Amino acid sequence: MSESKFKILCVDDEPRVLDSLRRHLQERYEVLTAASGAEGLDVLKQHRDLAVVVSDMRMPEMDGATFLRHTRAVRPSAVRLLLTGQADMAAAIKAINEGQIFRFLTKPCAPDQFMSMIAEAIRQYELVVAERLLLQRTLVGAIKALTDIMTLVSPAIVGRAQRLKRRVSALATELKLEDRWQVETAALLSHLGQVSLPDSLTCKISHGEELDHDEVQRFREATHAANRLINHVPRLEAVSAILNALTEPDVGPDPYIPAPADPNHVEVLRLAMETERLEAQGLRGEAILETLEASQDYSPGLLSALRATQFEQSEVLTRAEIHISALAVGMVLDEDVMTHKRVLIAPRGCELTPNFIEHLRHFSKQLAKATIAVLCTSDGGADDEQAPRTVRRVPAS
Repeated sequence: MSESKFKILCVDDEPRVLDSLRRHLQERYEVLTAASGAEGLDVLKQHRDLAVVVSDMRMPEMDGATFLRHTRAVRPSAVRLLLTGQADMAAAIKAINEGQIFRFLTKPCAPDQFMSMIAEAIRQYELVVAERLLLQRTLVGAIKALTDIMTLVSPAIVGRAQRLKRRVSALATELKLEDRWQVETAALLSHLGQVSLPDSLTCKISHGEELDHDEVQRFREATHAANRLINHVPRLEAVSAILNALTEPDVGPDPYIPAPADPNHVEVLRLAMETERLEAQGLRGEAILETLEASQDYSPGLLSALRATQFEQSEVLTRAEIHISALAVGMVLDEDVMTHKRVLIAPRGCELTPNFIEHLRHFSKQLAKATIAVLCTSDGGADDEQAPRTVRRVPAS
């Protein structure tokens, strides 16, 4: 990444100090400034790709330690530096403990020393971002492999989870959510507990039917057990927190799940799950939106995003009837695949992987028909593995 693309935010209540910092940095970096902690927080919310945040310690209303603590919560990837004219060890300790700063510099600071610290901060930022991307790709890859295996064992359950994940992905794109992989992963793993439930119960759940008290209790226990398993996987604590907040909204955080749940992620997944439930009951399009609006359980912004993802025509996949030999990775089943004896092999919504295509071909002679309805891109192929992809169903006429 070119250094000219790195953004640096400087926060100080003295205009002359901000001018000085800008002069030193603007030739190599994109410099943003704020005259107070409150203004700095506004800038943080507007710029997701901030690399470094430099703050003065002594400012009115909000000191540097407090501002950097908020910075850590809002933009954890941004590397934090503190500038102060105080030779006060207590202030330094407060800043280090609350803001977890990368470096602590006293004013006046020599330009060479300051630029050297900025360069170190940029290198630290690159390391943090690289590690995060590597972990995300490793986790997502492992979860995809797990889902691939589960599809062979419980195709109906995994098919519903994949449909839910695609809906969540579309909403996350529309709402420009940060760390969207967390809520997408939560959607994909949200049905994990159902693998241990009897078919009669999972069938009622898939059709959006009301459950009796014992069924609700059994479903809740299975879901909690699965969430606890997810929480034991390193870096999936936030995913577990989302699922816990969704399944037990009235009991508060689970003491076994230390990570806080992002309320935006929780609401997006909750909306997607309710939409899926209404679809399972036979509702479509405007009827679903009217039902959700009447419930008053969701914000207008969320419902607007749902409307956009339900009816927007761009990036809609084409429906096609193709022979089983023509199946390709990335296609999505648009119908249940059944044998002659009406045994379910794969449900509508399953995304095809190499292993799953091979699994389907093993049953080629037992299928009820030779062709399968799928959703695919206009060229019939799959998208690039690393590129984000939004799958939208063609609106019903």
